[in-house]
Amino acid sequence: MTERARGLLLDYGGVLTTPVADSFSAWEREHGFARGEVIRLIKGAYEDADGGLIGRLERGEIATEQFEQELVRLFAQQGRSVPEGRLVDAMFAGMSPAGPMWSIADQARRAGVRVGLLSNSWGTAMYPRARLDEAFDAQVISCEVGMRKPDPEIFELAAERLGLPPSSCAFVDDLDRNVHVAERLGMRGVVHAGEAEHTVSRLRGLLGLDLTLPPAAGAAGGRGAGLGD
Repeated sequence: MTERARGLLLDYGGVLTTPVADSFSAWEREHGFARGEVIRLIKGAYEDADGGLIGRLERGEIATEQFEQELVRLFAQQGRSVPEGRLVDAMFAGMSPAGPMWSIADQARRAGVRVGLLSNSWGTAMYPRARLDEAFDAQVISCEVGMRKPDPEIFELAAERLGLPPSSCAFVDDLDRNVHVAERLGMRGVVHAGEAEHTVSRLRGLLGLDLTLPPAAGAAGGRGAGLGD
């Protein structure tokens, strides 16, 4: 019989928040972009083996302000004018910490599971630090450690900060490519998409716990924007 996981690592955007895609879509509608157009433009203009402009931001190699200046230039090349200043904050303004996975993390932790955050970041302003400090045993935020998912090293660092080998950790993310890398390292991966009940059902088995969804939480969370987090 497979030993139950003793650690739980959770992504932030799309797992512990309202859907990232909804926030981006609202900003796109406000400024006349088609749904998903902003990410397609960024990836098309800057993508490379290291993740392009997004990768450099998520690893903390460039400041948020520099990233925003690049976006303004990119949009101008497409004949689009957008307000300058705090552009990233505006794109994520519709995303807030919410959903049943906060309760699941608390239940797991109270049962003795080590619980950690593993998140790719577009700056750090979006993170509710006091709440995270209270809810998690460890936090790995990409721009603070100079690595990003799906780099294998960042998964290994997160497990190390929990004091566990990767094989003793379950990992939840809304992007399947991140989950696939975690699984290659021995973690038990769960793609969080659509019904929260699916994620919780998988975690019940992986952690060996009778986890309970909060009332009316079955359809919450999961729809990521494909932002590389």
